[in-house]
Amino acid sequence: MSVYITNLKGFGQNSVAELAQQMVAHIGCQNLGMTELGIKFFNWSTESAEERNAHFAGIVASLSPNDTVILQSPTWIAIEWDEGLLDYIKQQYTGAKIIIFIHDVFPLMNENYRSLLTPYINYYNKSDTLIVPSKKMYDFLRKNGLKEVPYVVQHFWDHPCQINYFITPQNNKVINFAGNSETNKFNFVKNWNNPNVKLRVFSNPKQENKDQNLEFMGWKNDPVLLEDLRKSGGFGLIWSEDAYWSEYMKLNTSYKLSTYLAAGIPIIVNSQTPEAETIKRKKIGIIADSLAEAEAKVLQINDDEYKELIENVDAFAKLIRGGYFTKKVLSDAVFKVRYE
Repeated sequence: MSVYITNLKGFGQNSVAELAQQMVAHIGCQNLGMTELGIKFFNWSTESAEERNAHFAGIVASLSPNDTVILQSPTWIAIEWDEGLLDYIKQQYTGAKIIIFIHDVFPLMNENYRSLLTPYINYYNKSDTLIVPSKKMYDFLRKNGLKEVPYVVQHFWDHPCQINYFITPQNNKVINFAGNSETNKFNFVKNWNNPNVKLRVFSNPKQENKDQNLEFMGWKNDPVLLEDLRKSGGFGLIWSEDAYWSEYMKLNTSYKLSTYLAAGIPIIVNSQTPEAETIKRKKIGIIADSLAEAEAKVLQINDDEYKELIENVDAFAKLIRGGYFTKKVLSDAVFKVRYE
């Protein structure tokens, strides 16, 4: 039996979705002996049924009967296309086992596409095992039509990297936020106004108001971002006040959360964040249910308390920097589908 894993190509420059899939595929192939199945993002609507099957045949040409395939989901092409690929594998390769690794559930990210939730769940129902971001996500999907599919929980994203240990994050009264401030999901950036806590935003602003104690850092590539976060010290923020997106954040695993931890700074999350209890137990961040509460806690933390947070983050981040969450969840999923 061989294990294959899909990998998204050409989705978009600086796309977190593509970076996440490539990171998972790299770890699976380099550390666990898996083989990559490349999927190039394209406009699928121009394909005829015959062309689509020929496309599928090319992607999975190296498979044999009884192999295992990990489909990283979604491909962002279309749920119909994703389901077509899964069906093709099942039809052409006797005994093939399918693991779907859920990165995002698109209908839960955008209210305008909520009607697609049922097609997505129908797709998940065709898997032999699921990798889900959180137990909360699995429970939500079960309540909305998912069958009792075997599953394993991801818990955290990895962020393999090298960091500069000569830089030690300091207890600066700074909150860092990596997110596109121009989207309605993150309107709190526009309303920031705390003279005692600076908000540093890693995106390009439409308009900057220096009276807000707000600094736009622009987009930075990964090594530069990680070093900048270490130098800035303070905290990394996972936040939204958009009602629909906030509900999604209660179910999903944040890639940016692991970016902050990989950089070596503690985090600020809502109490409904899936791993909030882990964050609290491992003492690697602040739990707050309002920005006012978060800001107050940042101001209250003294240097000794911050040093303890940094030490805890560094110990925990060794898992994230080493790719251990991905290694574990991929291995567990293969054992789930083949052994249990």
